[in-house]
Amino acid sequence: MNLKISVGIWYMGSVGDRFVKDGYRSQKNIIERIKLISEIEGVGGIELHYPTEINEDNIDDIRKTLNETGLEIVQLCPHLWVNPEWKYGAFSNPDPKIRKEALKLAKHTADIGREFEPEVMVYWPAQDGYDYFFQVNYGKRIGHIVDCMAELCSYAKYQKFAIEYKAFEPRAHIFLGRVGEVMTIINEIGLDNLGVNIDIGHALIVKETISESLALINRYDKLFHTHWNDNHTVFDDDIIVGTVNFWQTLEFTYWLYKTNYEKWHGLDLFPYREDPSSIVRESIDNIKFFYKMAELIDKNNMEEIFYNSDPVKMSKILREIMREGIDYK
Repeated sequence: MNLKISVGIWYMGSVGDRFVKDGYRSQKNIIERIKLISEIEGVGGIELHYPTEINEDNIDDIRKTLNETGLEIVQLCPHLWVNPEWKYGAFSNPDPKIRKEALKLAKHTADIGREFEPEVMVYWPAQDGYDYFFQVNYGKRIGHIVDCMAELCSYAKYQKFAIEYKAFEPRAHIFLGRVGEVMTIINEIGLDNLGVNIDIGHALIVKETISESLALINRYDKLFHTHWNDNHTVFDDDIIVGTVNFWQTLEFTYWLYKTNYEKWHGLDLFPYREDPSSIVRESIDNIKFFYKMAELIDKNNMEEIFYNSDPVKMSKILREIMREGIDYK
């Protein structure tokens, strides 16, 4: 298969945590990060944010570097969670002036992106949430998000937009934090250019079975993008794909294989200490491994297994595939 891989620009430099705020390695500028990504075999695209990573000051250099490296911008996001003004929400903020400014930034991001024709522009609610009970009017806040997303998607009808759901962090509770919630809003808005970016780690931390979440999204043909990573189901660790939740990731890959998923596989990782290029390479190899396993699994009579709900037979099939070994290169 033609595995389309994109890499987030944000973790190719230094990544800080609460205790080592400047990170564990030297920082790199955006152009250096793009060049690093271009050296990783199998990567065809980058993901980045406006205005923190691409902006009017560096857009010419980015354009030139993309032409030199052959990479393309796959995902472009308005950075709606890094400004202190949005501490109580961007699209959900109760102040109409702040909502208007957030929407203005999102629309301008779409304008910037028109030249590069990204596969998808993602809205991550992030600051659109709450930390205490009796802190917000839930209905009004969700209504503000619906209004802003509808206006944004109508403003740039040529562009596909995707909502990336996540239940917490940076807020204790983020609106549209689960697959059912985000699908409810997408179906309410009812525009063809609005869908979902499913992030494996975001689904795992709310104990979703990611293949079931995928099935719900696919039921309405709203899968616009995927983000790949892993975690320990407590926090959004963004570690190497498939290193913790092996079987969940394998099943998710199987159903992508069965539904002929041909869009991008975005690597949304957060390597604090490890070399990011090596983390990307290992994640790509793991995704290839999962797809090869999916192909081998599918050579069995899976419909009979599903019909009979037969975990014993499935366990034997998986063990036999692992025992025989897999050539995924």
